[in-house]
Amino acid sequence: MPLLLDTCIIYDWMMGVLKDDSCIEKIQTEGGLVSSVAVWEMAIKNGLGKMPLPSTQIAKDIESQGFQ
Repeated sequence: MPLLLDTCIIYDWMMGVLKDDSCIEKIQTEGGLVSSVAVWEMAIKNGLGKMPLPSTQIAKDIESQGFQ
């Protein structure tokens, strides 16, 4: 069953700073679901300058990482 990923986990994954090997393995094995609210939260925080992101196409970037 896919895991519902928290905004912080998604952000760390996208930025390449997620270092917990057991967490990474579990996500890769079971898959991950991303709520539209998490995308919304990252977009707002990015717009306020509180959460720098690698691009402004957050949903597309998340999908390209294999998340649903």
